[in-house]
Order: sequence, then C-alpha cells, then structure tokens
Amino acid sequence: MKIFAIELSSRFGSMALLEDGRIVAEKSWEENFKNRQQLFDALAAMEIDWDGVDLFAVGRGPGAFSGMRIGFSVINSLAAPANKAVYALNSGAALAAQCGADKTVVVGDARRNKVWASVFAGTDLVQEFELLEIDALKDLVPDDALVVSPDRDRLAELMSGFNGLDKPVYPTAGKLAELIAQRLDAGIESEPFEPLYMHPPVFIAPRFPA
Repeated sequence: MKIFAIELSSRFGSMALLEDGRIVAEKSWEENFKNRQQLFDALAAMEIDWDGVDLFAVGRGPGAFSGMRIGFSVINSLAAPANKAVYALNSGAALAAQCGADKTVVVGDARRNKVWASVFAGTDLVQEFELLEIDALKDLVPDDALVVSPDRDRLAELMSGFNGLDKPVYPTAGKLAELIAQRLDAGIESEPFEPLYMHPPVFIAPRFPA
C-alpha cells in the first residue's frame, strides 16, 4: 500500500510517501506563514505518481490553525479526482512516537493564557486533548510521563517544572504515515476527518456595514 501524508500543525511542515511500510520519499521545511509556496515546491519536488497512491493522510493537530486547514484542503484536493481513501490522525500521536516514551504528555501553546494537552501511552491516546488554564497543567501530568511540546520555546518557563525535553519536538509526516499504516493493519478507522480546533470559533462583527 502507498500512503501519502501531510503534517502542517506546527512551524515545521512535512510530507512523506510510505510504500509497503517504508518511507520512500520525504520533504520538510520551516513554515513561512505569509507564503505557502514551500508546500507546493515540495509537492512538485516529490514527483509522485498520484494514481499509484492508495490513501491520503493528514495530521489533524491540534496546532497551527491555518496549517491544519491547508493540510485538509490539499489532501482533499489530491484524493478527490479518483475518489481515493482519506485518513486523519491527531498530530500528537506522531510526536509521541518520535519521543518513544512509555507515557508522554503532549502540550501546546493555545494562546490566550491557555495550553492544550493530552496523555499518550506509547502512541495510544489515553486522555483526550483538553484546553487548560496554564496553572492546571500540573493536574493532568502523571508523575512518570515525559512532557514534550512543539511550542517548547514559548512555554519554556512552564515546561521547566516537568520531566521533559529541553527543545521543541515537531510531528512529522513520515511518522504519521507509519502510524496510520499500523492502524490500518489493526483495523482502526480514521479519526474524524476535520482539524482539532481547541478554541471555539470567535465571531468578530464587521467594522463597516455590508
């Protein structure tokens, strides 16, 4: 089986092609949020035979709002012409897999003086993502967990109080594709095919009448 995956939930974007359980092509880049050209340059450079891809996958976050939206849009656009299968998996699972700990707490900066966090046993989500006040994070973190974050730089003071890595960790499309292949073999269905938005939508009234 060939799986093409995109991961855009953090400041480092990536895409990967997995064939029969092995990564055969992968590209990554630091996101320029004012210009998404790197994504399309990477798509062109991969030179993928799209007709040969069996499944299109995307990391659903939590994370960068615009990145997640673009990731889902691109995957839908690639899968739609031939009505190929699609699959979504939370990006925290890929991040936990990269760390390799028995128990991992994945934390992100949710802005507005809040964080989002979840707990993983291996790569299995055992406590759903929650939006928390910063001071409440300590109540979620088990004593034996490794605490990691793609936003480690912004959360340095908060993270210093936990057993964690001293640098940011970013989910990758390659690890996402490997996990999805394992889940497919185990008969596990896709998570909801929509981004994981932690904040509720906020309506801002237009400044001028229509």
